[in-house]
Amino acid sequence: MIEELIEAVEQSIEDVKKKFYGVTTGRVIDQLDPLMLGRVKVQLPFIDALDLAPWARIAVPFAGMLSGHYFMPNIGDTVLITFEHGDVNAPYVIGGLWTAMSPPPLQSPLPQIRAIRTLAGNQIVMTEAPPSITIQNAPTPPSALPAPPSPTGPHCTVMLSPAGVQVMSPTMVMVQVATTTVMVTPDGITMQGSGNVVSLSPAGITISASGALNITSAGPCTIAAPLVKIN
Repeated sequence: MIEELIEAVEQSIEDVKKKFYGVTTGRVIDQLDPLMLGRVKVQLPFIDALDLAPWARIAVPFAGMLSGHYFMPNIGDTVLITFEHGDVNAPYVIGGLWTAMSPPPLQSPLPQIRAIRTLAGNQIVMTEAPPSITIQNAPTPPSALPAPPSPTGPHCTVMLSPAGVQVMSPTMVMVQVATTTVMVTPDGITMQGSGNVVSLSPAGITISASGALNITSAGPCTIAAPLVKIN
């Protein structure tokens, strides 16, 4: 048994010393790069010993000082690998591959949908008909791209389409500029700020409440109009 193990390790070492020109598939087995260079350890089909699996640099569309296109493959992902001058100790991940065990988020390209989707379900979805861009946080179901916007969740949705901009959340939507805040929750709408709150409309402003309407001011309250009706 020991002799067979030694023979397998020696054969793996010989395989590592060989040149391999072209591309091959590999499986990601580690993400914790000891040099923190954004590499992943890959298991190659022609190297049996896991301790001889090389660390592979990842080719991305853009990479710079503390910047770049940062999409790291997960452990277990199948990747496409090439080697620098055929050296199997200097591999590069040039892309990812879907498999029967890890299928794509959308099986058919006919709907003309493009998407970036993470394993947890965070996604940016671009549709062509109708033209729209949808941003959704996890968890979203993998069965539909994009997931239907829902006011009850569990995900939030921001959608840009010819019909307008739609923001939908089960808990809260908040817009804040410095100390001025507009907050929409299931309990109502709250506007708060250290400055003035101004509502202007050439057609008129209507305030309607099915319950009590309270107006409170710490200073003078002025109502100016050609005609004031109080019923």
